[in-house]
Amino acid sequence: MKIALASAPVKNGKTDFNLQTMIEYVKEYGGRADLILFGESVLQGFDCLCWEYEKDRYIAAGLTDEPIRAICAAAKVNQIAVSFGLIERGDDGLYSSQIFIGADGSIVNVFRRVSIGWKEYKKTDAHYREGEHFEKFRYGGKSFAVGLCGDLWTDGRPEEMNALNADVVLWPVWCDYDPDEWNDQIKYEYASQAALCGREVLLVNPFCADPERKGSAAGGSIHFRAGMIREEQPSGKIGVLIADAE
Repeated sequence: MKIALASAPVKNGKTDFNLQTMIEYVKEYGGRADLILFGESVLQGFDCLCWEYEKDRYIAAGLTDEPIRAICAAAKVNQIAVSFGLIERGDDGLYSSQIFIGADGSIVNVFRRVSIGWKEYKKTDAHYREGEHFEKFRYGGKSFAVGLCGDLWTDGRPEEMNALNADVVLWPVWCDYDPDEWNDQIKYEYASQAALCGREVLLVNPFCADPERKGSAAGGSIHFRAGMIREEQPSGKIGVLIADAE
């Protein structure tokens, strides 16, 4: 299965820009990959919230809202599965979630981040929530599981993920490392962590395109296999890595 790991440009709080960018990537990689994977919270941008629920609930997206329907339609037209991160509104709760949409435009899976690092937890109330556990799902003849960013660094969670024995672990992140630090050192720490979580682990980091947000997410994607870096798109630029997952 060919999986495109898209370190695409993202602007915080600019849902229309981010949505259009994702749709353009879906169009470009339809027919070239079976799945395109975007990073954490790319629909609205990781730093889109103010931690006041009455304001943030309008930034979040429900699963039947227009942005989700638009990507479902793009997936179907271009015959490619799509997975991307969003701030999800579910009933009266807000979550950092990752949605997986099949090439027929249907929602296959929605994963809610299980670790608290996505939010300013000293400022938030009970509206800002996490999921409880990882889960395995099937698509295209393979089994998948998702862990968002700090999920796979949380005590006990790598073992939980590994126990699922998924064919492919998707690891969308939003990491603010300096590109040189990531390329020279940090990626090897992530490789060691990936080895605890599964054999095939696919990591993708967005590229923050806000001019005033220098030092934020700087892109970078890696295909880890058995804890080794099989192939990568270096941090520091926009780009797409097409990984061939066994």
